[in-house]
Amino acid sequence: MKKLLYILIGLVLLVVVAIGAIVAFINPNDFKPMIADEVKKATGRELVIDGDISWRFWPSLGLSVERLAFKNPEGFAEPDMLKLSKAELSVAVIPLLSDTLDIGLVSLHGAHVFIQTLPNGVSNLDGLSGEQNTETTSSENKTQPTPGASVPADEPAKAWAISIGGLELLDASATVRDDKTHTSSEISSLNLTIGKLETGIWVPIEFDVVGKQDALAFISKGNAEAMIDKEIMKSQLRTLALEASANDASTQLESFTLNADRLGLAIPMVFDFAAKGKSNDMSFDAKGKATLEVDEAISLITAKALELNATVAGKSLPRPEMKISMSGDLAFDNKAQKLSLENLKAAVDELNFDGKASVALAGIPAIRFDVHSPKINLDTFPGGNTTAAEDKPAASGGSQGGAAEKPAEKKPLSDVEPDLSALEGLDIAGKITIDDFVANNVEVRDVIANFAVNRGKVDVKQFDAKLYGGTINVKGKLDATVSPARYQVKKGIRNVNVQPLLLAAAGQDMLAGKGSIDANVSGVGLSEKRLRTGITGTIAINFADGAINGVNIPEMIREAKATLKGQRAEYVEETRKTDFSALTATFNLGKGIASTRNMKMEAPALRVRSEGQTNLVKEDLDFEVFVSVVGTSKGQGGRDIDELKDVTIPVKIDGTWTAPSYNLDVKALLTSNKVLEEKARKEAERGLKKLLGDKAGDGKVKEATDKLLKGLFN
Repeated sequence: MKKLLYILIGLVLLVVVAIGAIVAFINPNDFKPMIADEVKKATGRELVIDGDISWRFWPSLGLSVERLAFKNPEGFAEPDMLKLSKAELSVAVIPLLSDTLDIGLVSLHGAHVFIQTLPNGVSNLDGLSGEQNTETTSSENKTQPTPGASVPADEPAKAWAISIGGLELLDASATVRDDKTHTSSEISSLNLTIGKLETGIWVPIEFDVVGKQDALAFISKGNAEAMIDKEIMKSQLRTLALEASANDASTQLESFTLNADRLGLAIPMVFDFAAKGKSNDMSFDAKGKATLEVDEAISLITAKALELNATVAGKSLPRPEMKISMSGDLAFDNKAQKLSLENLKAAVDELNFDGKASVALAGIPAIRFDVHSPKINLDTFPGGNTTAAEDKPAASGGSQGGAAEKPAEKKPLSDVEPDLSALEGLDIAGKITIDDFVANNVEVRDVIANFAVNRGKVDVKQFDAKLYGGTINVKGKLDATVSPARYQVKKGIRNVNVQPLLLAAAGQDMLAGKGSIDANVSGVGLSEKRLRTGITGTIAINFADGAINGVNIPEMIREAKATLKGQRAEYVEETRKTDFSALTATFNLGKGIASTRNMKMEAPALRVRSEGQTNLVKEDLDFEVFVSVVGTSKGQGGRDIDELKDVTIPVKIDGTWTAPSYNLDVKALLTSNKVLEEKARKEAERGLKKLLGDKAGDGKVKEATDKLLKGLFN
């Protein structure tokens, strides 16, 4: 036993002495030309070692090299692709006896990597594979068997166990520059420490980095533990902690933190993050967490129980400060390039949403969604309610029996078409349901909107809602692929309480009753002016059991009756409104005009028909209303006007939309009713004779009075 021990000690001493002799008598710098030649053969590039290559002997055999540079070809911005100030590594001597390569800490000092792509697409990485050179070298180095010599059978080589004590990058840097896309990334300082690189054990990692991505400067540091598996894709990280900050001219990321319990394939990874900073004039403070999992094929990535809570503030927002939250389950199919979001719950202040959505990323992103909200009230946001109380017109709207009020000076309508080019890059389709929606004081319930935007074409397949006791249904299409854009709309409104709708929308109550409207219109152009001049089609209205406020037709009839008798109507204080049981009309739209020839109204003891038009650009009114007394009028105003039964009374409506006027057309009244005209003529003649006395029979006076009467009644 002692002899065996002596033999082993002797062998060790022999190895030590042999290595010592190698270190003492062999100068590694003599190998510089050979190393450079081999690199030149393999890569076609030059390797320059300006510094010394030094041995290190005890307790481990090691080498260090200084000022090493791997050159770039001609034509690149920097001469070196890789350069090192100093590199060191060591190999334990004793383990070599047992086929174990035990490399100690590998230290790289001042490493700098420069990668560049030229405007023509050529990169300094091109040609480094060395496949052709490798084949040539292999062919040249094949050992030819000596003629007649026997070739020994291949024996499997014994596998060496290799371990590395660690890797250390000190003050490293890198530049990646792409002159073709005019982008650049730069790491000005990188320090990285990795513990013993051995499979199956957890190894500590620490790093800090300072760099810049184009104009965005960033700083980051972190630590984790890594376990390297023999199958590299099964390697893992745990206890990851990352901190970062970044800034450029418009963005300041004050802080970003990321923590994860574990990172790897086919395992659940729980992580949380936080970010705080400012972008342009908006500040943000966000936090979130999720459980992430990536399958082994990296084909499916899921994030379950995703939560995000943020506070944003800025002048460009609807409110000075807003709170945003979101939760749900997210999945990304890498093969299909599709992102899906299920169990979505989101909130912006008091606005709440739930539903699902998906995005297919191949080509133009295809977005599909099904979203629901219990209530959206846009009037709670600044600027949401444009119908301010101080801007509302008078509720009664209009004047009776006088000149129209002078309307406020209007700004000319804009003929600038909106820019819809963004629609050409969209592929969106989905459904939105809202239980309660409020905008500009108008309240709509049970909204269902189903629409699609496909490369510039918008299709509103369904818009259904409940509106003030009635329903609304809309379908429409918009083609923004042509200029100006073209549209067509079909709208059906049924049994809506008109008065509360008008009060909410415009602050006016000029019309009351149950209203139904059918519209079938199309047009060219979406500017303010073209929306009025380019629209064509029809709008049919049907109102029942209502009233026209601001005009009292029975009162006008009494005035007409008094006029015929040469008297003044007795004043009775009454509400200016005319009740009706039915009001119908069909408006034809075209060339900026809305006209009708069949407006009809049925009221107690009255029948009203109207024809006329309104200019959609000038917003003026030009309507003739013909009122017929068909029976007793007792009941509205308490006045009996049966004497005018079967007499048609014309009313002129002119003025503007905001200041209409209603006037009794006495001349038309008399000329359209011969009996009344004759009676009025006689009354006028009697009045003139009484006024002129003896001069009434004079020829010239008689001629003058005849012309006057003719002018009154013709």
